[in-house]
Amino acid sequence: MSHALLRCDATPEGGVGHLVRALAVARAAREAGWTVSLAGEVTSALGRDLLAESGLERVGVPPDGLAVLAAEQGAVLVHVDDYATGPGARAELDRAGALLSSMEDGTFGRRPADVVVDSTRGAEDAERPDDGSGLVLRGIAYAPMREDVLRAREQRRARAPREPGAPLRALVVAGGTDAVGAAAVLAGVARATGRVGELVVVAPAARWDDVRTAAGDDVDLREPFPGVLRLAADADVVLSAAGTTAWELACVGVPTVLVAVVDNQVPGYEAAVARGFALGLGTLAGLREDAAAGARRLDGLLDRLSRHERPDGVDGRGASRIVGAWDAVFRERTRSLAPDGRTVARPATSEDALVLLRWRNDPSVRAVSRSSEPVPWGAHRAWLARVLEDPERRLYVVESGGVRVGTVRFDRRAADEWEVSITLAPEARGRGMAGAVLGAAEDAFAADGPPMTLVAAILPDNAPSQRLFVRAGYAHVPGRKDGDFDVLVKAR
Repeated sequence: MSHALLRCDATPEGGVGHLVRALAVARAAREAGWTVSLAGEVTSALGRDLLAESGLERVGVPPDGLAVLAAEQGAVLVHVDDYATGPGARAELDRAGALLSSMEDGTFGRRPADVVVDSTRGAEDAERPDDGSGLVLRGIAYAPMREDVLRAREQRRARAPREPGAPLRALVVAGGTDAVGAAAVLAGVARATGRVGELVVVAPAARWDDVRTAAGDDVDLREPFPGVLRLAADADVVLSAAGTTAWELACVGVPTVLVAVVDNQVPGYEAAVARGFALGLGTLAGLREDAAAGARRLDGLLDRLSRHERPDGVDGRGASRIVGAWDAVFRERTRSLAPDGRTVARPATSEDALVLLRWRNDPSVRAVSRSSEPVPWGAHRAWLARVLEDPERRLYVVESGGVRVGTVRFDRRAADEWEVSITLAPEARGRGMAGAVLGAAEDAFAADGPPMTLVAAILPDNAPSQRLFVRAGYAHVPGRKDGDFDVLVKAR
């Protein structure tokens, strides 16, 4: 099991689209056996609701950067879904030995990464410069979809057909925060067509007066909430901003009219319209400039809805494909690791600090440690400096084929007795390397001094560690305990 950290924000100013995608990826990762946490600022009401519903742990973002963040969270991979993280993120994370997975939308959020995902429709046909990235996944097949989307898709398929000539039931959604006031404009244009009977508008309460001014009092107003797609599944038409929700609506299969609300939505808007996933009403700026013309255009689009052929090209499995790519890159990275003669131990240095902290803070390591709390970067740096200077402690880093795969520490407990503790890198687990790592470190330690007694304190239910030390020649001492820990002893 490996730990992934998702990095994204959900604020009233920036919207919740990045968080929506990240949570879909988180669900797929957990289903695939990863542990997951999220780092970011989540201050929008809908964002907080979505995060609470997911059950995902949220952690703060330290000022020291992504490498420290990954190390403090014990993450072997960081998945970034924002536009602010710079092009140096991959090199920075490499200092902690962590991989970078990066979401981009055309040129927005573009950065080199071990796994790059651009899930906009048509991305696979556009030019992308070779920036040294590893695996590049492009196109709508990689669009991450929440579980709610898949449930709404089934709900839509079970819906009874609309009666011919009946007034339309229209839904307006403009994102989780509607930072630019698009909901009122879209509601006003929809009402001006005279074709809409029931009009449901999902927008923050702060926008409701604007919506009523534009579309009248006979509007069903709802605060943004996680289950909004259930409303979409029952609508005859949805008017939506061309952000993340647009691809969710395509997956649900509801007739959709899109508007490009901000500049970074234009490529996705154009791709969705060109490929038939939605009809296009233009830009929000254009609607504001001439609302009457917008209403006439929408009236014409509504005439086309009944005969519009929508392709069924958004299957909702994009998040699983992204996580599958993580696993593939992870396997490739560890392909050369093997418990053979290339496994050697060397004394640790300060340059190993971030990697050692990441290993120490891995959730599965913390679960069997004396202290299960994560260690912060400042405390770890100070600890490592003390260890490297302390003659009563020896810390070794073990490498296989030049790749760091584990660490072993020896702490003097008596004149001729040293306690042994071992941490295996998450990426080296399951490859039969623990015995080689322990043996290499013991050999290096023995070469530094006279014979001594080695002891290991292991929780009774930590069966893998119990087996490891017994196979390495350690034996239980009847009646000897260290708190809740069994004590195993070996003369060396």
